[in-house]
Amino acid sequence: MRLAYVDPQSYHGLAKYDAGLLRGLRDSGFAGEISFYCSVLLDQPIPDDIKVVPLFSYNRKRSRITKSFSYGISMLRILGAAVSSPADVYHFQWFKFTLVDLLCIIILKKISGARVVFTAHNVVPHGAEEGRHRLLGKIYKIVDHIIVHNSATADEISHRFSIDPDRFSVLRHGLIDMEAHGTPRYQEQLSEFVADHQGCFLFLGRGSRYKGLDILLQAWPEVSATSARKVGLVVMGAVDDDIKSIAARAVDASGNTLLLVDEHVPEADLYHALQMCNVVVLPHRIISQSGVLLSVIGLGVPMLVAALPGLLEPLGIAPVGWQFDGTEEGLVSQLKYLADNPRAVHEVQQNHEAWESVRREYDWKTIACNSEVVYRDVMERL
Repeated sequence: MRLAYVDPQSYHGLAKYDAGLLRGLRDSGFAGEISFYCSVLLDQPIPDDIKVVPLFSYNRKRSRITKSFSYGISMLRILGAAVSSPADVYHFQWFKFTLVDLLCIIILKKISGARVVFTAHNVVPHGAEEGRHRLLGKIYKIVDHIIVHNSATADEISHRFSIDPDRFSVLRHGLIDMEAHGTPRYQEQLSEFVADHQGCFLFLGRGSRYKGLDILLQAWPEVSATSARKVGLVVMGAVDDDIKSIAARAVDASGNTLLLVDEHVPEADLYHALQMCNVVVLPHRIISQSGVLLSVIGLGVPMLVAALPGLLEPLGIAPVGWQFDGTEEGLVSQLKYLADNPRAVHEVQQNHEAWESVRREYDWKTIACNSEVVYRDVMERL
């Protein structure tokens, strides 16, 4: 089998996914030829026997017009390669400009006869949940198979875009390694903050409404004021403009119990925050799969998550955290319980058997093996 693996956004956290899956394919015994069409910003090591083709530089352009033009040129290069040396299967990880992507897939299938597999990491792009997404719906219909990370995502895509449920495969998203890369800017400030509290909660990543940061910020002043212990909250990541006012009010109301770092920070800072804090809070309103969650599992940090399928999955495997009902009141209640019951948090931290059982379920080698089954199945059925 010849596999063309395509990820236009293969840098930073997303490149870790690509590296994990490609490495898993080789570790699981996949012997076919693999070409990896990736971003020029690829920053993860890829197995030496995989042909790496850096194509995509659209994100360096300023306007959407120049971005889409650059993206289209990169796609044309993939089509050109498909004319002279087509792969058997093209596995796309993300689509960025849906009209360009749709035209590319149509032409690709006609000129090469190849099968096209798409991993739908989300139902639709974040922040655009209410859009009609007609072109994306056409892409879902024209690809030969769709990989999702949980059955709820498959059900939603199937219902929303009228896609045959038999065209989905549910494969877990593997663990994302979090390491102390880069020069930390906030390690000393973070250490002092943690040392000044009897326990700390942590929110990492882009601070947006879809991730529920506004719910957490509105809940925190009550938690800090009524907890029997002096606990802190660390929020580390750029806060969206539409909730900056909520963040400012939370800082004023919480005093020295809230450390807010409103900017993009090096991975080293994220790593140290995970090492120092006791519980990671994921209060999302909507999510298919969380990269933070998959980093947390690798480091064994207990989690408090909203009751969404993409977040509850690890808790269904083993008791590595807690859930709340998605409301501000429910979040206040659970945060206060965990703040006042450090023994419960410690027991989860020290439950090594539970953490290992969860990590086994997210093993890249197993995920890659199942991916190969999808590739071979789609070749045989169509």
